[in-house]
Amino acid sequence: MLRKRILVKGLVQGVGFRPFVYKIALENNLKGFVRNGSIGVIIDVEGTSDSIESFTEALRFKCPKLSNIEDISIEDKEIKEHKDFEIKECIRENNGFTFISPDLAICEDCYEDINDEQNARYRYPFTNCTNCGPRYSIISSIPYSRADTTMNNFKPCKSCGQEYVDQLNRRFNSEANCCCKCGPKVDLIDSEGNRINVNDPITEAIKLLKAGSILSIKGIGGFNLTCDARCETAIKLLRERKVRNTKPFGLMMKDLETVKKYCYISNKEEKILSGNKRPIVILKKRGDMLPDIIAPGIKDLGIMLPYTPLHHLLFHDGIEVLIMTSANLNGKPIIYKNEDAISKLHDIVDYHLINNRDIFLSVDDSVVKIINGNEQIIRRGRGYSPTYFKHNRLKDSMSLGSYLKNTFCVSKNGNIILSQYIGDLKNEETIERQYKIIRHLEEIYNIDPQIIAYDFHPITAELHSLERFEGKTIGTYHHHAHIASVLFENDINEPVIGVAYDGTGFGDDNTIWGGEFLIASQKNFKRVGNLRTEKMPGGDRAAVDPMRMGISYLCDAFKNNKMEVLSKINDIHNFNKTPIYNLNDIDIYFDMISKNINSPLTSSMGRLFDAVAYMLGFNRRVTFEGEAAIYLENMAHGNIRAYYEFGIEEKENQYVINTTYIIYSILKDLKRQIKKEVIAMKFHNTIIKFTEAMCMKIYNDYDINKVALSGGVFQNNILYERIYNNLISKGFRVYTNNKVPCNDGGISLGQIVIANEREAY
Repeated sequence: MLRKRILVKGLVQGVGFRPFVYKIALENNLKGFVRNGSIGVIIDVEGTSDSIESFTEALRFKCPKLSNIEDISIEDKEIKEHKDFEIKECIRENNGFTFISPDLAICEDCYEDINDEQNARYRYPFTNCTNCGPRYSIISSIPYSRADTTMNNFKPCKSCGQEYVDQLNRRFNSEANCCCKCGPKVDLIDSEGNRINVNDPITEAIKLLKAGSILSIKGIGGFNLTCDARCETAIKLLRERKVRNTKPFGLMMKDLETVKKYCYISNKEEKILSGNKRPIVILKKRGDMLPDIIAPGIKDLGIMLPYTPLHHLLFHDGIEVLIMTSANLNGKPIIYKNEDAISKLHDIVDYHLINNRDIFLSVDDSVVKIINGNEQIIRRGRGYSPTYFKHNRLKDSMSLGSYLKNTFCVSKNGNIILSQYIGDLKNEETIERQYKIIRHLEEIYNIDPQIIAYDFHPITAELHSLERFEGKTIGTYHHHAHIASVLFENDINEPVIGVAYDGTGFGDDNTIWGGEFLIASQKNFKRVGNLRTEKMPGGDRAAVDPMRMGISYLCDAFKNNKMEVLSKINDIHNFNKTPIYNLNDIDIYFDMISKNINSPLTSSMGRLFDAVAYMLGFNRRVTFEGEAAIYLENMAHGNIRAYYEFGIEEKENQYVINTTYIIYSILKDLKRQIKKEVIAMKFHNTIIKFTEAMCMKIYNDYDINKVALSGGVFQNNILYERIYNNLISKGFRVYTNNKVPCNDGGISLGQIVIANEREAY
């Protein structure tokens, strides 16, 4: 007889791991116990050598599909003569670390339960088991147990209690287990906060949606705003009430057949869409069967399938497609508390479909798309977060992320935890959301960061209020962090050519970068190339008014000759058949540029897109980040390989792409009345061409053939696919972000890696 103490680390809590251990222990006639601990799953077994060997083999190779074992350690112990095998209560260790499971979509078995009239959980909207349901959003502490979740408010009934202790039941040791007798309840509330007395709130909600009402619905990580996606009147009203003019709405569709009716979908997209994470997947729409107002002027739609029993039940009476967009106000965080939904959404919704299962941490829906055959994560949230990485040389650290699309990282015992999407740090509510989630993870893992990494941008540093954190602060540069995130993900420990294309990032010369070529490692970087710098009249205001950047590029191209600039502006508006608006503003912008008044310099690729979008008819203000660039991408199509001439100049040991030639050429095409889609495609081809040319020049100078691509501009399918594939064809080895967004949602991972490399011990 032998006794072994086994410690299993990784994603092993909240995924049915203890019931699995219990089952294989009994199968191998072993005695002892299993329990969750802050350091992982702790197993103590006694039995014969052969039985223990068979047990450990099953542990390694037959574990639950939702689990992810990082490490198994086994040590010998003295025989204790356990009488049986049991699941013991959880214990907490001060220095522990174990992974928390993300929230998971309803599994097939639970889906069958809610549709089976003979089942006790028929039409019960909170049905779950060890294989599905809420996890991260309801956990207040680890190790994972019901007492440390918001389900602690609900005492299991006799039937649920029996399921919990029945080793043959899939709800064996399911901490969130409940039913209609003992679990959460749904209520229908009107916009004034009054409860609507109906027998079935869900059936009534369906009637209201079909009648054109707007509802808020409480999901796993927060509230969504919803209405019938085939009712243009309701969608228009939602846009007016939410003050959301053009930003696309997400959609929830009944099932895969419905998705195929409205969208083109590949096998890979289908697999992701219907998997247990259930993100929003960006798909190419099929025809114009849905109102264009859902995503004005855009060829793609953001689609997700129902991920909770409640969502499935909403499609039971003829509804095929619902608008499903985050319930937030003016860029503030998603609303997740019942009282906030009632008090803050009364001017937007007609009714609330609410429930009394509290959300401990809000989590937005994740957004992904397939590009170049690979999954690209746009936003990490429900189903994907929290995310864990291993790092060999790592102090307990924290990185605070970027100003836009903020995420943060904390690290403990060589593990990096990447948070869910937080939002844009434009208001106190989002900053406090970040701070709350930081404190939550610090307390769970008993983290006392020795290093605090942050973005050097003065505004970002100020917003983070660094003084409220202890530890050594280390500033990092935005675009280095982009490239470092790619290097870390791909385990690259040598310098590469880093191509960072985005909208805004603070550079080491105190200008705004965004079209950068770096020689970068995980520790250091050197800028070796960039787009020609242009002035941003009004600073950040230029990012929401593309006309400002259009005038700036014209002023540079025609050396501030006002008559020439005005003539070209007139040509632009004649070509696009749009009136020149705000002539007085044009004079103001011209003076700001020519006299260098509040006009910081930028090398941003995003601002170049803004300027060209203005030249091709984007004659309004930007209402969401990247809108003008998306306008250009959707305009560009056709099998066109032509591109505009460009110049690459060498200044102070750096290569500078002279975009003036591009502006001249686009103006000539406008004069010739070349079609917009042709100009837009030629513009994309030009970026692809000069990216290749720059990489070749840098390769010739530095003998580096590895290229890392990052930055929000690489969400553009045309640019990503063609730059990636063309560089590969030229003999380069090309690396991209995989597990983190290439946009600013991946910045925090790069920051924490850079800071630790600089402080490596």
